[in-house]
Amino acid sequence: MGAPELSVVVLAWDNLHHTRAFVESVRHHTDVPYELIIVDNGSERNAAEYARSAADRSILNPENRGFAAGMNQGLSTANAEFVAFCNNDTVLPPAWASRLLETARTHPRAAVVVPAITASSNPVTIRSEPGETIEVLEPFSAPPAAVVYLMRRDLVDALAGWDEDYEVASGEDVDLCFKAWVNDLDIVYDQRVLVEHVGHATASRLESSQQRWIRNRRHFLAKWIGHVDPPRLASNDPERFDRNRATARAVARWMEKYFTIRDRRLEQELSAAARPPRTRGHRLRAASRSLRRRLRDLRAAP
Repeated sequence: MGAPELSVVVLAWDNLHHTRAFVESVRHHTDVPYELIIVDNGSERNAAEYARSAADRSILNPENRGFAAGMNQGLSTANAEFVAFCNNDTVLPPAWASRLLETARTHPRAAVVVPAITASSNPVTIRSEPGETIEVLEPFSAPPAAVVYLMRRDLVDALAGWDEDYEVASGEDVDLCFKAWVNDLDIVYDQRVLVEHVGHATASRLESSQQRWIRNRRHFLAKWIGHVDPPRLASNDPERFDRNRATARAVARWMEKYFTIRDRRLEQELSAAARPPRTRGHRLRAASRSLRRRLRDLRAAP
């Protein structure tokens, strides 16, 4: 057996039925030489044993280390020129690999190649059926969700991989796209490949997931508004890098204003939901107090 053209890296945290369906789609529909690397993030025994037996190579973590750390672990053991970072709640279609690799090889400035997906909270790449278009997404726009990200292995290393400072929830994909954009690289969207995606199969199992999203978003904004620069590739002109970095900072400042308002409302809703429900007696007493205040105000009026 020759060297693989593609390393397929997938994370698993329980949800065995999703992982099994994903693995079956990889085995039946990957039409290039490949290796399957499963990183198990602290699953129960049955799911962890399946990861060990189903993968060409497996990494079994005793606890959930999160998306970024798990993907970096898979990257560290990958042997192919290209790596497909995948969610386990997906089903890959026939010829998915050859088409995405073709797109990557014909777009030398591509940092990430993504397929269309059937479901996501981010609508950028959602479709109900495959398309025919291959397009470059607008720099510093809403990045596609990291359901399937195909990248050159050496480029991921040069960009310092996935940022492990994010909590177990979200944010790493946006961060990685911004690192590509400041280096004048492209995110390429191949509509010819449509991946079935459940969406939030893992995130929905996390405690306080909404608060984690808020904290991760704040980490992203602080990082990109701040003065700590991401890696600059040797191939990228320093002046272009500085100009793109300034654009990234301006976009992050705008995002901060928007999300500050949004997060404040969300935190208020979460706080209200945590309070015990008011009984009918509470509501009547509150209405009575309000009525008495209004009567006092009317009597005091000239």
